[in-house]
Amino acid sequence: MPAVSRERFLRWFAELAGIGRTDTGWNRLAWTPLEVEAQEWFRGAAESIGLEVRRDGAGSLWAVTPGAGDGPYVCAGSHVDTQPDGGAYDGALGVVCALEAVAAVLESGQPRSRPLAVISFVDEEGARFRTACFASRAIAGELDVDAVIGAMGEAPKIHGVTRESLLASREELRRVGAFLEVHVEQGKALVDRGQALGIADVLAPRSRYRAAFEGESNHAGTTPMAGRRDALVEAARFILAVDEAARARPGAVATVGRIEVSPGSTNSIPGRVECTLDARAPEVETVEDLVAGLRGRFPDARIEQESRNTGARFDSGLRAALYASAESAGVPVGDLPSFAGHDAGILAPHVPAAMIFVRNPTGASHTPAEFASDDDCVAAAQVMAGALAELAR
Repeated sequence: MPAVSRERFLRWFAELAGIGRTDTGWNRLAWTPLEVEAQEWFRGAAESIGLEVRRDGAGSLWAVTPGAGDGPYVCAGSHVDTQPDGGAYDGALGVVCALEAVAAVLESGQPRSRPLAVISFVDEEGARFRTACFASRAIAGELDVDAVIGAMGEAPKIHGVTRESLLASREELRRVGAFLEVHVEQGKALVDRGQALGIADVLAPRSRYRAAFEGESNHAGTTPMAGRRDALVEAARFILAVDEAARARPGAVATVGRIEVSPGSTNSIPGRVECTLDARAPEVETVEDLVAGLRGRFPDARIEQESRNTGARFDSGLRAALYASAESAGVPVGDLPSFAGHDAGILAPHVPAAMIFVRNPTGASHTPAEFASDDDCVAAAQVMAGALAELAR
């Protein structure tokens, strides 16, 4: 099995973690100079191990083994953008693991019949323009290109992205023969089970909605309580109902994460409120039933679906390769479903894909509190290296 370099892995991870670090967390938001800086770091690290780097029409960087041509490649990777005040591991861990794993395979000198590639996707988080997994959805043909470009203004220019380049990026999918991604665990299941790594079996279905509540704006001091139509009060009842509905359905989770109040004045009764709704569950039917129940309880609210993902089941062959690699490396692993969205999940319906999750003692995600030990991170890179070597052979 190819042997990863712990020293190089930790050095690379520290270098990437130094970009966008602030007192309140990591802030490498997509379509900003800090994401560009992180992408250029990726380019330098990839070129240092002999990979050739190019940018695709969606802004992502592809680092491939020399002479790879159009592939198809055995791919690994993730993203370098973060949530606002996010953590050091989300995305970055997957990129560094992929680079280290490929470096180990190349240094091993083992024969390969398939080229390798590391991908650093642009804007996985969707924090600025609410289009999560932007680049992977682009190559999978799942973006409404005109709508997305129209909403982003001048931002895409920072990566040289245009409407035409986004449409052309769909050609990249045929170059992906397989895709592996490492991610820090977004929960504490592995801690409770005493396992360093989880091999993802499924990504849960999830849908996002926007709910609007209409009332009547009026003076906060002169309008009697009996005569009010306060839109925020109705929205508050809706938020409590969301929590109740999710708790009543095993395995379901639902969140109202953003509220917009109009007119937004301290001495005005809210006349209109819009809020988001994110609903997830192991089965599509559970998500749909949860939302249908909310529509029934709030018939005057306008609840419109903004996105829908039916989930993904990861490739059994790739999962078997990861399990075999973990066994050879002596790393304790087990199955682990995920309730979050990932680039690997976008690609899974189109190409063979799989994920490794790394034990997170805090259970936190999208915050500076997310964590994984150096030993577990290096173990993930080692398991990926073994799997990549086998797949490339």
